[in-house]
Amino acid sequence: MITTSSGTKYYTQQEVNNKVNEVMEDGYRITNAIYEEAYERDWCDQYDDWAENVNTTLKFFSIPLMRREYAVTYTIERTQTATVTVQVTARSEDDAEDEANSEYDTSDLVEKIDDDEWTTTNETIDSTEAQEI
Repeated sequence: MITTSSGTKYYTQQEVNNKVNEVMEDGYRITNAIYEEAYERDWCDQYDDWAENVNTTLKFFSIPLMRREYAVTYTIERTQTATVTVQVTARSEDDAEDEANSEYDTSDLVEKIDDDEWTTTNETIDSTEAQEI
């Protein structure tokens, strides 16, 4: 700090920076204390309303809003297509289809498909549910 002969005090840039840092650190400590207290008392909703209101009046500092952990569960429906060829002995194409239909059921055909033969034709999310954890 420099003091003139008239008693006026001037601070160096380093001293100003140090004071600004101290004020910001105090702000963070105060905010963390309030945040933790609101969390411990389960005042999360009230805290968020209060913090949003206070933040509209602040110029250099922002009070963080409450963050909570959620587990989000998706139910996904997927339609897949694969082509499977089987060999049967028959007298005609119609007889061959009848023979194959009587010889193979769906599970038999699915077993013959390699994973890379599936083609996804449609994927949709049927439902989403979030639950606080």
